[in-house]
Amino acid sequence: MTQSTTRPTLTAELIALAALSALTRFWKLFTPNAVVFDELHFEHHAGHYLDGTYYFDVHPPLGKLLYAAEARLFDVSAATLLTGQPATALRLLPALLGALLVPLIYILIRQLGASRKVATLGGIIALCDNALLVDSRFILLEPLLMGFGMIAIVLFLASRTRSGPTRLSLLSLAAFFAGCAISVKWTGASALGAIGVLWLADAIARRPARSSVAAEGALLLVIPVIIYVSAFAVHFALLPKVGVDEGIMPLRFRKSLVGDPLYDPNAHLSLAVKLADMHRAIGRGNRSLEGVVHPAASPWYTWPIMKHPIGLWQDSPARTQSIVLVGNPVVWWGAAVGVLIALIVLERRRALARRWKFALLFVAGCYLINFLPFIAITRVMYLYHYLFAELWMSVLAVVSIGAVADWNDDDAHPWRFSSPKSAGLYYGIVALVVTGFAYFAPLTYGWTLTPAAYDARFWVLHPQF
Repeated sequence: MTQSTTRPTLTAELIALAALSALTRFWKLFTPNAVVFDELHFEHHAGHYLDGTYYFDVHPPLGKLLYAAEARLFDVSAATLLTGQPATALRLLPALLGALLVPLIYILIRQLGASRKVATLGGIIALCDNALLVDSRFILLEPLLMGFGMIAIVLFLASRTRSGPTRLSLLSLAAFFAGCAISVKWTGASALGAIGVLWLADAIARRPARSSVAAEGALLLVIPVIIYVSAFAVHFALLPKVGVDEGIMPLRFRKSLVGDPLYDPNAHLSLAVKLADMHRAIGRGNRSLEGVVHPAASPWYTWPIMKHPIGLWQDSPARTQSIVLVGNPVVWWGAAVGVLIALIVLERRRALARRWKFALLFVAGCYLINFLPFIAITRVMYLYHYLFAELWMSVLAVVSIGAVADWNDDDAHPWRFSSPKSAGLYYGIVALVVTGFAYFAPLTYGWTLTPAAYDARFWVLHPQF
């Protein structure tokens, strides 16, 4: 697990992927001018920060704080947010981070040693996954979690090819964004976990000076803790008044809320006490969700086959337009099949498997660390919890297929293939991916469909609104 990563350079295809990613994410971003799915919750949370009234949520506060900052920047009032009116300007932040995912995937695959054509295929697949696209166009937490997490991992991989102050700077930035990911949702700890495992493997293999190991370890531990604690410190500072859900908090906490019947102006709780009270409340809040039933919910073992897409919005009353969180089946199902076939081939071609051992193990590890923890979670869950894991599954498919198809030739001739059959396979995959994306695009953007056209897209999958 200590193979060196490469340093990708700016290329024409990277620029094109970044431009197309921005176009697909930002095009008609403010349509529909309606509150879509869980946007209602995060608008409310942002509104509470603006008017100073307390609220409770089971997730860490950074994502909602960023939405509140965005609301302040674009002059969206607390009244607009708290009354559930559309605040489409807040979609800019998730769209930005969602747009960054596509070029980041290209860079990541290049860092793992793959060729430009393989990295381009990975970028196209990320670009054309309808689920990733639709999730990044609304005021939700997953785009922030995935964006921060992927930035952190790319920065860490970049640090592995550097030394001295540059390496420490990149490590610090990686730790910062990993801290941001976990401060949005606890599942964002996957990025820090992947970084920590690889950093430890490198340290064991390379045996650097103990002082260097201690300094780097401190950076990777302390910086995320600072980000996490600071997010909560700002959260508490911005919510001094009684609001909603304060009943879940202990009496000593409620004494610090202005306007609460228990308010005591002499009650001054330390940050440590508030953090302890908050995390106990979060634990209770998560346990309260264990018996919740929702038509759009789905168990973890159904996610890889995308059995339960989520209906996010329908126009009313005609219902000729719908927005559905559904992935590109060519990507979701094709990636799983591609990985299986490639691994069978690699089992027979041991030399090739050894060459790509680091890349395959690292990406497979990132997939597992983003998926397996959900097996132990008993609260209600949804397909969107699988999005980061599915992104890693796509990368695993691209890297493994690129290895067995011999697409990692000399980058001096990046678009030369060893045979017409090899080129046909590559461009055939691209064509299928783009076709799948186009077919489900009406459900991504909310375009008008006839009932027959709508039903034709769900001959297997059945979204719930």
